[in-house]
Amino acid sequence: MKRIGIFIALMIIASTVFAQRGRVTSALSYKETGELEKAWELIQEASDPNNEKAAKSIDWPRTYEVKGGILQEIYRMGKTGIVEQPLFKALDAYKKAIELDEAGRSEKSLAVALTFLQTDLTNNAITAFEQEKYDIALQCFEKFMEISNMPLINKTGAEVIDTAIIFNSGLSAFKAEDFSKAKDYFLKSAKYNYNSASSYHYAYQASQELGDSLKSVEILKDGFEKHPDSEILIVELINFYISSGKANDAIVYLDKAIEQNPENVTFYTAKGSSLEKMGKEDDAIEVYKQAVEMDENAFTPYYNLGVIFFNRGVSVMNEASQLPPSASKEYEEKFEEGKKQLKNALPYFEKAYELNNQEVAILESLRLIYYRLQMNDKYEEVSKKIQSVKAE
Repeated sequence: MKRIGIFIALMIIASTVFAQRGRVTSALSYKETGELEKAWELIQEASDPNNEKAAKSIDWPRTYEVKGGILQEIYRMGKTGIVEQPLFKALDAYKKAIELDEAGRSEKSLAVALTFLQTDLTNNAITAFEQEKYDIALQCFEKFMEISNMPLINKTGAEVIDTAIIFNSGLSAFKAEDFSKAKDYFLKSAKYNYNSASSYHYAYQASQELGDSLKSVEILKDGFEKHPDSEILIVELINFYISSGKANDAIVYLDKAIEQNPENVTFYTAKGSSLEKMGKEDDAIEVYKQAVEMDENAFTPYYNLGVIFFNRGVSVMNEASQLPPSASKEYEEKFEEGKKQLKNALPYFEKAYELNNQEVAILESLRLIYYRLQMNDKYEEVSKKIQSVKAE
């Protein structure tokens, strides 16, 4: 009788275990037939720690492997309203399965599932990025990298470096305005020579957003040293030094930029402006003249040339007006010198106005020049234009 009692007890236990784990099997069946709401409901019951009936399925690795598969299928079928971010929860489920599978019986099937999950995460990242859900895209890429470095997938123990994923993580972080992560990812991408010049550029921008000017310029210098032919990096260096008021440093990089691209008028214009800030007007004039010789439609160098000569002319004439009546000869000399400088400014201002006829400052300067040079018809014409522009 005792043996029969024990046998009956074992049968009851086995039946109970089967019933509890049967929910997992049923959930899998519903998944296969596309009834994902029912599948999700059953697998939730089987993995709910507050469900007394789940006592035998809650610590079963298979429960979480099936749960991960159901979550992936929810994503693939585009089912909404069942669970938020099913792929992220699928990874959690697979990680729980790995944790419980101490004997390693499910290693192969879990490795396959995780590999497919990486594909789903990549696709979801692309979709999220296109929809401007950059934080979701970032999480997808980060979870992709997490899977790549899980012991079940990576048997070597060495970090798996997927440069494309690292770069895209940086881009997603940058767009999500997580600039700290963006900087780190882009520096890592640059380290492994993936889109290296662009990576340095983005890392610089992220560092700027973080307010770390010293670090940002060091990133630019490192990038330029590695990619001396990168126009985007040299332009950023030039802009950085110009905006920082360091004209000498700006010119160093401008000369390098001109050497690499001698037909880029913008570099000559920027160099002329830097030379002006250093008080080297004559040198600036020569550089601006080079610029307009290269591009007759370049507004800024024409305008800057006009301003230099105009200011010289006005300055000399102001000096003349301060002289005593007894210094008539010196007055005449200075006044004529002032008129000469205004004549020098005239063609540059006229050309600048031809290129941008909405700039009132040019018209005001032209009117004064015409007045000083007694060009009465031109003076009247420009005065009318100024009134017309102001009336608009």
